[in-house]
Amino acid sequence: MDAAFEDFVHPKHFWGFVGAAKKYSCHILVRRTGRASLQYIGKVGYTGKRADLKAKTAKRNSGPYQTEGLVCSPLIHAGACATDAMQYWQMSAHLITAPPNGIGDNEQPIGCRTPYVLQTNKKHKHYGCVAWVEKGLLAPRYVHGDYDLYAIIPNGYGPKLANLQQRVKPQPLVQTMNFASSTPLQQRVLPQSKPVTDLVGPLTFEVTNFLNVQIAKTEPSLLGALMVNHGEHINQGLEAHDYQPVLAFMPYERDGAWAKTLRDQREHEAFYRDA
Repeated sequence: MDAAFEDFVHPKHFWGFVGAAKKYSCHILVRRTGRASLQYIGKVGYTGKRADLKAKTAKRNSGPYQTEGLVCSPLIHAGACATDAMQYWQMSAHLITAPPNGIGDNEQPIGCRTPYVLQTNKKHKHYGCVAWVEKGLLAPRYVHGDYDLYAIIPNGYGPKLANLQQRVKPQPLVQTMNFASSTPLQQRVLPQSKPVTDLVGPLTFEVTNFLNVQIAKTEPSLLGALMVNHGEHINQGLEAHDYQPVLAFMPYERDGAWAKTLRDQREHEAFYRDA
C-alpha cells in the first residue's frame, strides 16, 4: 500500500475497499479522511461521523486538548477549526446538548434529549469535542471523521462522467395536488426548478454494508467501526462535482496497482475515460 493512501483510508481497511470494488465490479472513490481521524477508528469510546452531524472535525489540537480529527466546537476552540467551521456547527447545534458539568466517559447521560453531547469538562482531554450518545442510550463515543465516499462508478460507466456539465438535464416533476380531476395528466407535469442528474449510485447500499462488515472484522468496537454512513458526495448535485483529491479503488489492477490518487480535474477525467 502506498504511504500516501494513508491520508484517505486506514491501512487495515485497504483490502476491504479493494474487495468491495471487485465484488461489485465498480470503482470506489473516497475523499481524504485525514490520519488524525483514522487513528481513532474502532477504538472503544469513539465512532465515525454520521450523516446527520454536519459539524466539522478539528484541523489541529488546541493547547493541552486532543481535538484534531474529532468533531469540535468552534465556539470553544476556534483556532483548531477550519475557517468555515462555524456555519456547519450552526447546522447541527440543535442536535447537541451542552451539559453544565461535562460528561463521564463510561456514563450514560441521563435525560439527554439529543443524539449528541458536548464535552464541557475543562479537565477532560477532549474538552470541546462532540460525543454520540443517542439520547442517553449509549455511553459517550467521541465522533471522528468517517469514510466519505465521493462516487461509486459501475465498471464501464466512467466515460459518461467525462463531460458532466453537458449531462445535466432538467427533469419533470409530477405535481399531485391542486389539480381538478378533469385536468389531463400531461398538464400536471411541470418543469422542475432545479436541474437533477442521472448519476445515482445503485450500488451504494451493497457497497456500504460490505465495507462496514469488513471494517468491523478488524476492529474491537462494532459501533466504532461504522465508517461508511451516507451516500456519495457526487449525488448532491453538479456543484458537488468539484474534482477534489480522492483515492480511487478499482475492480482490476492498473499498472500493477488496485488504487490510485486523483488530485485534480485532469486526473479525474483521465481516470473516468477508462473506468
